[in-house]
Amino acid sequence: MYTTLYQYLIFHKQLILPGVGTIQLQRTSPQLDYSNKIFTAPSYHFKIDSRSDKPSKKFYEWLSQLLAITEWEAIKIVNDFSFGLKKNISLNGEVTWENVGVLRRDEKGSIILESPNIELESEGSVIAEKVIREKPDHPVLVGEIERASTEMEELLMESPSKRDYAWLIALVLTVAALMFVGWYFSEKGVNISSTGNQSVIKAK
Repeated sequence: MYTTLYQYLIFHKQLILPGVGTIQLQRTSPQLDYSNKIFTAPSYHFKIDSRSDKPSKKFYEWLSQLLAITEWEAIKIVNDFSFGLKKNISLNGEVTWENVGVLRRDEKGSIILESPNIELESEGSVIAEKVIREKPDHPVLVGEIERASTEMEELLMESPSKRDYAWLIALVLTVAALMFVGWYFSEKGVNISSTGNQSVIKAK
């Protein structure tokens, strides 16, 4: 009967036994081990809550279908199992349930469960080293064009020098224009006629 009830416990994550309590499957989350630089694997253990000890109808239906018996017979089998379990705890001080743990009573008379941590082979530890890439290349969307991040970095590095070069040309042209205007007025003098057209139009 231990094996059958253990099967139900694994499938449904809990098992309620009348007069004993609810045995639940608990999962311990992975922990970060700084010294060894790993995430430890998650572990599992069972705990018991003696306050809840009334099985559901679905449990008895499942057991009756599995054993091909009536639901009433399933109820009787579970009650007999729970009675025998409590009796063995009282006589022997504790009962070892394979794969679940050791059941015993505490100072108050409540049934407690000492369950070992169970680690699954399929859920092993994971290395927790941070990977640092000096210049990771990734796609960047520029408008509607997708470019590589390194390509955009090169374009951005080149742009300031091109802008500086264009600004220098504009400055040189402005200075040259100012020099020409200054030379012109120094030759022609600063008056209204020097800026107008000096040609004479003769009437025919």
